[in-house]
Amino acid sequence: MRSSLSIYLLLLGLALGTTKADDNPCQDVGLAGFVCLNCTTLGYCIRDGTGKWETKSMLDCQSEHNFFCSDEGTFGCTWQSQCKVPKRGPFHCQQEGSFPDPYDCRRYHKCSDQSVDSPHICSNGAGYSTLTDSCVLPRESEQCTEEQFSCSRSGQVGGWTADNRYFYVCIDDTESSLYPVMMKCREGYVFNGYSCVPESALKNLDGSLQEEESSKCVDKTRYECPFRTSEIQYCKCVEGEQQVITCPSGFHFDTRIMTCVSERIHQCKDFEVLNCPNVIAKNEYCICIEQQLQIYDCPKGHYFNAENLLCQEE
Repeated sequence: MRSSLSIYLLLLGLALGTTKADDNPCQDVGLAGFVCLNCTTLGYCIRDGTGKWETKSMLDCQSEHNFFCSDEGTFGCTWQSQCKVPKRGPFHCQQEGSFPDPYDCRRYHKCSDQSVDSPHICSNGAGYSTLTDSCVLPRESEQCTEEQFSCSRSGQVGGWTADNRYFYVCIDDTESSLYPVMMKCREGYVFNGYSCVPESALKNLDGSLQEEESSKCVDKTRYECPFRTSEIQYCKCVEGEQQVITCPSGFHFDTRIMTCVSERIHQCKDFEVLNCPNVIAKNEYCICIEQQLQIYDCPKGHYFNAENLLCQEE
């Protein structure tokens, strides 16, 4: 009875305090900077003078040519085999601690004892793991590629598959919009699908332990080398291992956007796709931003066709 009362009070409190953010995605994101508003629109999140989040539309992508919005490593329109922009929604702190974002595996939330949310995003291209409290989750894992919750009615409760210490309660934002509120069992307890029970009790029923995720880097992701001594060098994940890469002649590595940028000015239009000068790798292409060329990779298994200016399957 006590558990049912707690969930009822939670539903009531959120129903009274929730505001719709469909027309202002940055209210849900809660971090300053570039963000994909949808598959075809790049936006920018900024706080106004009162501390409220504002969403600014910056750029439209040509989805008919497989150029979709990217806010990860590359900010703008990049060639992708399909749109990878995750679904987004509100997040409300209910308890103190760290919680995974239910929509985007790269994001997580630090909640204070006053229920104040401090949103974070993994900067190394990986997803956030609650098991290690760090960014080590492979992006090809199910937690990053599949939706991790199911909400069909308000008050519905479900377990968090990746870590059974966590569960969620479905709340209705509007009559047609449901979203999950993340919760965590107290220390030593796990969620059994209905309620929090002692961990030992679940082990007796289940007989298995959760496995921790791999700590390998995310393939093709660029990193600033911890031992970097040259402005033309950077680290890149190649088949799960980090390697030191040198930018082509006439380029330097820009740590703000994690890619090689041309030294000289080029006569080109913003977001124009071009063949890169002095580049040997067959899967790399350039995008013009503010009359400078930035180097990017085609998806795995693709090469850049310099004649058609498209990434094509090998």
